[in-house]
Amino acid sequence: MFRSKTTSVLAAASAIGIAVVLAGCSTGSTAAAGDASSSGKKTIAMVTPESTGEFYGTMYCGAKAAAKKEGVTLKIQGTPETTTDAEMQVLQSVLATNPDGLLLTVWDNTAFNSTLKSYTDSGKPLVMPDSFLSNKDYVQSIRTDNYQSSYDAAVQAIKDFKLTSGKVVIVTDSPGNQVQSDRAKGFKDAIEKESKLTALDIQYVGGDSAKASQTVSSQLSANSDVKLVFSTNIGAGTGAANAISSSGKDDIVHVGYDTASNQVASLKKGEYDALVAQDPYTEGYEATELMAKLVNGDTKADDVTKQTVYSPWKLVTQDNVDDADVKKYLYSTDCSALG
Repeated sequence: MFRSKTTSVLAAASAIGIAVVLAGCSTGSTAAAGDASSSGKKTIAMVTPESTGEFYGTMYCGAKAAAKKEGVTLKIQGTPETTTDAEMQVLQSVLATNPDGLLLTVWDNTAFNSTLKSYTDSGKPLVMPDSFLSNKDYVQSIRTDNYQSSYDAAVQAIKDFKLTSGKVVIVTDSPGNQVQSDRAKGFKDAIEKESKLTALDIQYVGGDSAKASQTVSSQLSANSDVKLVFSTNIGAGTGAANAISSSGKDDIVHVGYDTASNQVASLKKGEYDALVAQDPYTEGYEATELMAKLVNGDTKADDVTKQTVYSPWKLVTQDNVDDADVKKYLYSTDCSALG
């Protein structure tokens, strides 16, 4: 799933605190107005972490568009942070409302297995945009192939920026974050298999920009021939950009992951040379479209033969960032901006 993944500590929540989270983070049923029971429309619940972020905001836009097209009621709820505990509380409250279908995005693909068992055992469908469960107890996962997108980005960057020699620094989250690890490994594998560059040992900095800055600075000091830096999340990217700028070396190519508005602004200023863009709009749209067909009886879960579907990705650069076909890859919470 999946963009920068950082973990914060969640204090024990009271009943009042849970209510505030639910009230403050829910986007409501903006895709189809009215009460589902009185309108006869099926209700789809969507639960994600980081509900205020632009990645999920873009996903919500796709989900809302599909819900409107398919004539279902969509209710979105999420948490402002990324902790498992916070999302678990929201999920349990949503499950208590007994939705007809559930769209769920999680960052820990094992922690939610038991919580969802009674829901999936009841025969109700679970579709997972930008996510999956380790027990595979879901109809379909629609997400980015983090390994392959990073592998492809490395190959394209080597070609586009004419990198023929030198070393590569890769900064990422902790080894326990599978998504981030896949990005780092994909990029490193491409460097080793598709180029004459040398990939240094992967550096684990979490999403801490200060730590990333210090780490990249150290790597640049120790290796005068670094030509390429890859950062797998926003925090790491910010730190890496600062370190490269402070080094005074203008021949280092910096490739980052995701296209939040601040990253795109940094790209245009030259703090990144390229960004690996995911397509959360498509993930939200296709997941909701499939779920609507499932809850309306137009499609049966047994008829869905592909449990994993990979959404598109694109390498965004200063040269193509303003192109019409790149627009949908730039994250935004403004649905009208996504066209």
